[in-house]
Amino acid sequence: MSIDSDINRRDLIIKTAGIGAAGALAGTDISSAADGTKLPPGFADQEPLVENWSRQLNQIVDVDAKIREDAPDLKEEGGRERHRIYSYLLMKLIYRFWNGNKNGPLGRYPLRREQLDSAQSPEADRKLAGMEGREVPFRYRGDMIRDTGGVRVNWDRYLGHNIACIAVDGNGEIIDFEFNHNNFFRSSAEHAESRMVRRLFSLTDIFDNWKIGFDRCAIEQNSKSKSTNDQLTKFKPRPALLNEVTLYTSLESCAQCSGVMSLAGIKQIVFLQNDFTAYKIGNIMYMLANRTSGGVPGAPIPIAGLEIGLDEFKMLNDANLDFSREIRAAKEAKNLSGAFFVSENGEPDFEDSITSFLCTDVARKIFEDGGNKIDTVTLLHPEWKPPRRPNDDNYEAILTNDQCLAHAGEFYRYADIEGYRGSPHKL
Repeated sequence: MSIDSDINRRDLIIKTAGIGAAGALAGTDISSAADGTKLPPGFADQEPLVENWSRQLNQIVDVDAKIREDAPDLKEEGGRERHRIYSYLLMKLIYRFWNGNKNGPLGRYPLRREQLDSAQSPEADRKLAGMEGREVPFRYRGDMIRDTGGVRVNWDRYLGHNIACIAVDGNGEIIDFEFNHNNFFRSSAEHAESRMVRRLFSLTDIFDNWKIGFDRCAIEQNSKSKSTNDQLTKFKPRPALLNEVTLYTSLESCAQCSGVMSLAGIKQIVFLQNDFTAYKIGNIMYMLANRTSGGVPGAPIPIAGLEIGLDEFKMLNDANLDFSREIRAAKEAKNLSGAFFVSENGEPDFEDSITSFLCTDVARKIFEDGGNKIDTVTLLHPEWKPPRRPNDDNYEAILTNDQCLAHAGEFYRYADIEGYRGSPHKL
C-alpha cells in the first residue's frame, strides 16, 4: 500500500478530539477501514471483503443472522431435530471406536481410570514379571472389537484421540465417517474433515456405497418406469454433489479443514464443540468468502451445536475449560495425580490441549450419554423434511426425520461390524 493512501494519524487525532472518530470518518468509502486504510485494487472488487473491511472482528465472527438466512432449516424445530439425529449418531460412533491412548496404552493416565484394561491384575503381572514390590505400568483399552480373529485386532497401540466426522448428503443419507489420525500418521494434516473431503472426492467416480447391494449397472439395465438418464441422475453418486453435503464434526474446524471444505464446496458443517484455539476461523471464512451467482456461500455455513439445541455442546465446552484449569493447577502444584499422563519413567505430561481432554473419562461419558440418545429419542417432528428446492424433481427421495433416525441406526449397525476408525470401503 502506498504512502499516499495512508491516513494522516496526527490530523485524525486533531479532527476527532472534539467531534469523535465517528464524525471524522463519516462519509468514508465503504472500502476504508476505521483507521482509513483502503483495500488495494483487486481486493476492492470482492464484495464480501468490502462489506466487512471496516467492521471489527467481533462483528465479523457473529454469524447468527446470516446462517439463518443461508440455512433456513435452523428456523424450524424439525430442521434442528434432524441435525441432532446425526449429531447423536456421531457421538455414538466416537464412543464405539473410543481410543484415548494418545501416548500409548502403557503408563498412567490419572484422568482415564474408567478406561483401564479390566483384565489387568497388577499383582499377578508383577509376580509374572519377577517384579514383586515394584510397580507395573497400567494398560489402557483402545478400540475394542467383539471378534479379534483374522486380521482384526484391538487397537490399544493406536496413538490418537477422539475427533471424528460424518458426511450426509442432501437427501439425508449418510455417506461415510472419518477420524482424526494425526498421531497415527505422524502428520498435523490428517484431520477428520480433511480426510473426509479426500474420501468424498475419491468416491465421486466410484459407484460404491456402504449399503451392500447398491448396483448402478442393475439400475441401468432394469430401468422401466423412467428413462435410463432419469434413473442414473436419481442415483448419481452423492459425493459428486458436495454443495449439498453437510459434515457433522465433533470439534470446530481449524483453518486447514475450513479451507479444504471451502475448496470442495461443502454446504455446511455442524460442530459439537468449540475449539478455542481455532479463533472462529470458520466463521471468518464464511463471512468473507465470495458467493456464487445463486447466493451459495463460498465457505461452509458454520453451525454450532448450540444452534440446533444440542445439550452436549455446552457440556463439552464447560468440561474442556474445567479440564484446562485443573491441569494447569496440577502442573503448578507438581501434582502427578492431576497430570494427563505419567510415563513409565515417571515423566509427567501436563498438556491441557483439547485433544488430551478428548481422551478423558469425563469426555467419554458425555459422548456415551449423547450417543445413547439415538436409541431412546422420541421425535417430535417425525414427518419433517426440508422444503422442496427449486427445480427439484427428486423430492420424494429426501428422507423424513423418522426415516433419518432409522437410517442412522442402520448405518451404525454397519459401522459396528465393518468400521475400523474410518469405515474403509470394500473396493
